[in-house]
Amino acid sequence: MRWLSRRYWRYLTYLLGIVVLKCVIQSLYSRRQGTTPESVNGDVKEEDLGSQIVVNVGKIDCFHVGRLWNHCYGTRQAAVVNTAYTTRKIIRKDLKSSLGYRWFGTSEFLFYDVLPLSFVSELDEEVLRDFNIVTSVGNSGGTKMVDNLHISLEPLSLAAVSQDKPILSGINVLFGEDCLDPRPDWHLDKSWKVENKRFPSYLTYRYLKLPESANHVRRLTVKEDGKFKIVQLADLHFATGKSQCRDEYPKHAECDADSKTMHFIEKVLDIESPDMVVYTGDQIMGDQSIQDSETSLMKALAPVIERKIPWALIWGNHDDEGSLTRWELSKLARTLPYSLFTIGPKDTADNSFGVGNYFHQVFDSNGKNALITLYFLDSHKYSTMGKVYPGYDWIKEAQWDYLRQSYDQKLKLTASEDESAHLSMAFFHIPLPEYLNIDSRRSPGTRNPFVGSLKEGVTAPKYNSGGIDTLNYLGVDITSCGHDHCNDYCLLDDSTSKKIWLCFGGGAGEGGYAGYGGTERRIRTFQLDTKEGNIYTWKRLNGSPSETFDHQLVLKHGVPNAE
Repeated sequence: MRWLSRRYWRYLTYLLGIVVLKCVIQSLYSRRQGTTPESVNGDVKEEDLGSQIVVNVGKIDCFHVGRLWNHCYGTRQAAVVNTAYTTRKIIRKDLKSSLGYRWFGTSEFLFYDVLPLSFVSELDEEVLRDFNIVTSVGNSGGTKMVDNLHISLEPLSLAAVSQDKPILSGINVLFGEDCLDPRPDWHLDKSWKVENKRFPSYLTYRYLKLPESANHVRRLTVKEDGKFKIVQLADLHFATGKSQCRDEYPKHAECDADSKTMHFIEKVLDIESPDMVVYTGDQIMGDQSIQDSETSLMKALAPVIERKIPWALIWGNHDDEGSLTRWELSKLARTLPYSLFTIGPKDTADNSFGVGNYFHQVFDSNGKNALITLYFLDSHKYSTMGKVYPGYDWIKEAQWDYLRQSYDQKLKLTASEDESAHLSMAFFHIPLPEYLNIDSRRSPGTRNPFVGSLKEGVTAPKYNSGGIDTLNYLGVDITSCGHDHCNDYCLLDDSTSKKIWLCFGGGAGEGGYAGYGGTERRIRTFQLDTKEGNIYTWKRLNGSPSETFDHQLVLKHGVPNAE
């Protein structure tokens, strides 16, 4: 065996030790608990919570090596269920805060078993008697205990379901003292902690009897005066748990990033009363959301959902660097109240086409004619051709082709036929290369109209996929993006036949970088007037949200306004 070096023998010894340790733990645990090891399966993100009953709650312990290998070696549960009729839902959030933070260790997951509501009326009473319904999970009382969980169980029957009593239909876990659950049909219980490890964890649950509220959004329409207002929220950088402010300006002795950002958003929303909110990427700070990206996203969306405002979003380069992939975040986002987010027909889980390429139209007050078209595009993350085009990625040609096809086949046909100007905007995270066109292309030696601040280098991709030509073809009047926190300008680019205003939202979140001589967080608003063919925009600062600045009339009677 001399063909193996000492180094490889050492690696094999380490690996053998891990395998032996796993087997010992599994054997000891199974003897102590009297349970059969089982693998983790199920998905809590796609469930139809309104048509199921929770019949069991428990915990699963697992051993992990990084995120590459995971083995679960036993369960502790409140009841034994007939697996022929139930589905196990694993809440894939480590209550011990080991997974994602340590190279190897033990993790603990909460799970619950559900029975489809339709089975209650179909199964015989004799079969139903084998099941219980879970009416509550808390830190006291209950009929069964699993560690510190006090679980209240009652026998399942058709009569029990028909009565007006609390029956759980879904359970989830959120983390951090400042966690929120804005969904109107969920209840977040912060009176006790499931665990208190790296972050305190809390249960949030849904009752069977509450009405369905998965989709609260009707067709978008302008007001009777023809106006439609959009608030853009760029680069919020929410985290799981409390986080420190970064580059706060002006600086204070103490600063909690997420609470300060939240207060700013709430102030602006209450002042503006928008018809729609658009999140333009980096809603969450991925590396600060390793414990639970869902918790971070809920915090970002809470002020908008609580005010019942329709919202759309696109992903940035940091959103999927936490516990959830871009695809998983997208599946979650599309199910939340007042969501306009859409997984497009050509979107892919491998991110090659991106996730969240879609469009929406805003109709007249009668809901007949489309007066506004809004496009949303995934600008990806980092270049996959770093040696040739280093830096950030770009919107692919196939994505632009998809918008052209959608416009030709559908959107152009639904445009208003009356005298009102049809207005159009596009939103993405990473700026286009044309955001660098400070100097005029048509008139050498002159500068393009420009309003706002250019404090940092524009981090547009090195490769140009021809997006500005597609936007020109679509008749887009204005684009707005995020990504560069300290740039908040609007630039009238003249590189196409129809000049297009290219805007930055400006960073709003205290959890992201700022600096560059001091940059106060800001939020941009757009007001579209379909009767006059005008689009206005302005911004508000965190320290003085009641005041506006850089007020512009960017489109006047359907024509880009350079005054």
